[in-house]
Amino acid sequence: MAIARLGIDKGKKKVVLVTGVFPPGIGGMQQYYYHLCRTTGHRMTVLAPIYGGDEAFDRGQPYKVIRRRFLQQEKIQISSWPRLLYHTLATVRTEKADVTIYGYILIGLIGLLLQLFFHRKYVVSVHGKDLLEFRRFWGLHRLCKLILKRADGVLANSRFTKQIVMNYGVDERKIQVVYPGVAAKFDQGEKDRELLKEHDLLGKYVLLTVGRLVKRKGHDKVIEALPAIVEQVPQAVYIIVGDGPERHNLERLAELHGVRDRVIFASGVNNIEQLQRYYQSADVFIMTSRLLEDKGDVEGFGIVYLEAASCGLPSVAGRTGGVAEAVLDKTTGLLVDPTSIEAIVTAVTRLYQDPVLRDSLAQAGYRRVKSAFQYEQIVNKMDIFLESVCVGEAVPIGEESTVKL
Repeated sequence: MAIARLGIDKGKKKVVLVTGVFPPGIGGMQQYYYHLCRTTGHRMTVLAPIYGGDEAFDRGQPYKVIRRRFLQQEKIQISSWPRLLYHTLATVRTEKADVTIYGYILIGLIGLLLQLFFHRKYVVSVHGKDLLEFRRFWGLHRLCKLILKRADGVLANSRFTKQIVMNYGVDERKIQVVYPGVAAKFDQGEKDRELLKEHDLLGKYVLLTVGRLVKRKGHDKVIEALPAIVEQVPQAVYIIVGDGPERHNLERLAELHGVRDRVIFASGVNNIEQLQRYYQSADVFIMTSRLLEDKGDVEGFGIVYLEAASCGLPSVAGRTGGVAEAVLDKTTGLLVDPTSIEAIVTAVTRLYQDPVLRDSLAQAGYRRVKSAFQYEQIVNKMDIFLESVCVGEAVPIGEESTVKL
């Protein structure tokens, strides 16, 4: 365990994570919390909603998971907040928690209440989008500010997100950057011939996006760029792994631009082994995420860029949010204006026409992920930070070493 390696095993603390998203649910935040819990050196207990198949999942974990019926379908449901408050207080008491982490900014209101009435320490984990989406609403914005400023500590998933927290007036000394990491299973490998045959990819130049089908991810811009890409790269095809509310719109967009036969939608890919087959069978990873100002929707970091790099792929990524920390421009990938079709076309064709550059970016990305973004390294900082919160005052550890190559 991380703390034991540092020779301070006696510093283990009892930590409760209260979250509305957790496996067997699928998504980046779910994996983030899953790996933090598996890797921490503290004694972790998770309070999470009920999912189908959660009993089998929970039995395989080295930490305790308590399931209750609240925030179903990963939505903030006001009607379930009294239950969530009750279950949180009961869990904090029975587990004798030294500190509680709240996995969503508004859930942190419970931490604030328990601090005020029961003197319980709390930490809020934030991801960027959850902070920006409430800027339009005066009351919620003020509430978020109060939750963050009263917190004993804040975990931010990137320096970008850390800056947003500081803009709320939070002392920088209370904020610890804990980057998402990559499961060690993700690695380089030969192209999967069965997958190539299944999708008729033999001899094709494969562009790959992995992510929920929502507007901010930029699938639409890649599809719009695809006709021009095909002019330069005749064998180009675009695989989209994931599902979501934009699926129908993206299919129609591909039809409209005459590239429906070049766009492959792969849904139901829900484990590392299956996902790795797609990464290893691609040539370039592309996800041109953008900021949706009206919704405050932004990519706080982007775990999939690291997964792709771990499998030996360079990335073409949108220069927005915390993406520039996941993809180093001209070092591990190319950053582009995510709203510019021309910029997307130029980046994709440049990598195709310059295999030396493509390989250089891929190798640099692989080295960076394997040296700085494994969970054992990342969680060590979180563990030390949480201990400092528990014993007195938050003491964050710098994150610079994980940003630079």
